[in-house]
Amino acid sequence: MTLFLLSGDRYNLNVRYLPLMAWLFVGLVIYGVVDIVTRMVDGRAPADLGGLTALALLISLGLFALHKGGEMVLASFDRGGDLIRIQRYGMTGRVVLERPFSELVAMDVRVLRRSQHRIELRFRSGERLPLTTYYVVTFNSGGLNRLASLLEVEPTLIAPVKR
Repeated sequence: MTLFLLSGDRYNLNVRYLPLMAWLFVGLVIYGVVDIVTRMVDGRAPADLGGLTALALLISLGLFALHKGGEMVLASFDRGGDLIRIQRYGMTGRVVLERPFSELVAMDVRVLRRSQHRIELRFRSGERLPLTTYYVVTFNSGGLNRLASLLEVEPTLIAPVKR
């Protein structure tokens, strides 16, 4: 679950994506790693090849989850300053993308499954800029509708291709 937070008004809007479940999962992985290491140090668990392999796999799983779904996104839409700024913070560092607000023509909602979506901003040049690199799980469309109304664009649903 990712928290989708909106603040501001139609002239200065801020959107935040906080990947709460990914961070909680990584916290659980860290707890497991610390538990295994303390058991090995105390002698309650053997520090053999199986234990070290399990430890390495657990660390790898946590890093994978953090890399793929642990990215925090801050997007600001400044109508007066004619600027859209998307800041992504993740394991690969910080990425800042800026586009003119006046070039925004539509908001596409790319649906992966019934409750998973990703918002893409569409510009006059034809560029599609996703707010997040991952799909967000949601159970209602209230935030999407509010974002579309504040940006004054009509959201377009793009359904997955059926095979």
